[in-house]
Amino acid sequence: MKRMIILIVCISLGVASEGKIGGVTYFDYTNAEEKSAFNFQRQYFMYGVNVSDDVNFKVIFDVGRTNKEEEEDARLVTFLKKAQIDYKTSYGKLSLGMIGMNTNNVQEKNWGYRFIEKSAIDKYGFSSTADLGIGFSRSLTGQLNMSLQVVNGEGYKNPQSDKYHKIAFNSTYGERNLVKNSGFNAGVVYTAEPTDDKPNTMISLFGGFAGMGLRLGGQFNMLTKGVIESQVISVSSNYSVTDKLDAFVRYDMFDDNDSENKKGKNYLITGIILNCGSGLSVAPNLRMTSYEDNSDSATEYKINFQFKF
Repeated sequence: MKRMIILIVCISLGVASEGKIGGVTYFDYTNAEEKSAFNFQRQYFMYGVNVSDDVNFKVIFDVGRTNKEEEEDARLVTFLKKAQIDYKTSYGKLSLGMIGMNTNNVQEKNWGYRFIEKSAIDKYGFSSTADLGIGFSRSLTGQLNMSLQVVNGEGYKNPQSDKYHKIAFNSTYGERNLVKNSGFNAGVVYTAEPTDDKPNTMISLFGGFAGMGLRLGGQFNMLTKGVIESQVISVSSNYSVTDKLDAFVRYDMFDDNDSENKKGKNYLITGIILNCGSGLSVAPNLRMTSYEDNSDSATEYKINFQFKF
């Protein structure tokens, strides 16, 4: 039995040595009218390996909180966010398993600061960032990429609850990672998920530019669920003052078009980012939220921290 355990450990270490292990930590300090506290936001653990020239595998564990209501359990728990197999063929790339969604990955990089705030599609619940299913992507030219996915639709934290599946289509022209590369992009996302009544649909139009130390991003998203048609417009700008100092501003306009239970709001976030080196980033920022239902506006002062390894 001991020899078997030693053999399993040796095999595991051998496989891990051929792959790449990494992670990223998000936490912050918040000062608002009702509270002042340090908060742990997220911890991701990642492992990726090239099984062969054509097959890659990546797994991501997400440590966070499940509570959405005050009475729910608020302990930190671990989720399997991604367990994705990519198979490269002459026709394109096939992705299987718990895969990253194609609905907001380009828009998130146009914004560029996931550790400070989620992208608009994710923040306002228009789409999950990962789900269980299958996807296919292909570069039609050097600049045009298309992706089609069929997934459960409930997201990576929930099991399939009905017989329906979500179809997600993405078409992007241009540079898809403006955080690392200069250039521009423009694209469209469309998703449809049948229900017993009308299908739930989402459309996203987006674009971005990066160059001369400046990065700009903009997106318009519309989600239709039954008779409710929610919309969010998000624009952002970032300027690299020096190699270690960035300044940014982002403005979201969210409208749920629900005349009975208005939840529309405008959200402004602005601040600076100090790139301290060795994977550490510190971002003091100010957030202001105003509401359509005449509720009092809210102001928060935060310091967000990110550590990559």
